Formats: sequence, structure tokens, C-alpha cells
Amino acid sequence: MKLDMACDGAQGVEAVQRSPYDLILMDMQMPVMYGLSATRVIRDFEQGLGRPRTPIIVLSANALAEYIEASFEAGADRHLTKPVTADALLEAVASALADSVPASDAVGAATA
Repeated sequence: MKLDMACDGAQGVEAVQRSPYDLILMDMQMPVMYGLSATRVIRDFEQGLGRPRTPIIVLSANALAEYIEASFEAGADRHLTKPVTADALLEAVASALADSVPASDAVGAATA
């Protein structure tokens, strides 16, 4: 596994624009660019290039239904409420990856 970290939402978007990822963990409360705004920009970017959706798991202390719904409306595939347990994170990652096309396969298909 290769892990990249972004300090804010804008850096996260820039990273995705430079290189495809198999999975994104997105904090809802990010500096510079709010996590849900970054999620929307990533979805627009993917759609504009015809890329498959990268699974995005939003992490948030906001457990109210309206925040969970906002995550899905922004384009998130999963919403995990903090504090996140290792079991919950592993389950969400496995589930999100099982539902997606690996970025490496998508890039190969797009360039073929």
C-alpha cells in the first residue's frame, strides 16, 4: 500500500488531479477547502475525464442524519463518524474497494 497525505482539501484535490487513487479518506472539516467541497471537485474532475469514481470515505464528528446525507450528496461513498474504530475503518475500506474499479485498471483502460 502506498499512502499520500494532504494537509487540506485543496491539496487533496491537487493530488487526485495529478494521479489516480484507489481510495480517498476525506475529513469533512478540512482547512482551506472544506472536505465536502473537495469531494464535489474530485467528482467533477473524474466525470470530466471519464474516470471511474474513486471511492471516497468521509470521516466526521458530525453524526446527525443531515451531515451524513450531505456527505452522500457531495459524492461520498461512505460516511464514518468519529471516533473511528479500526474495525469500522477496515470494514468501510474493504466494502468501498469491493464496489470499485481499481485506479490502476481504470488508467490502463483509459490509455488503451
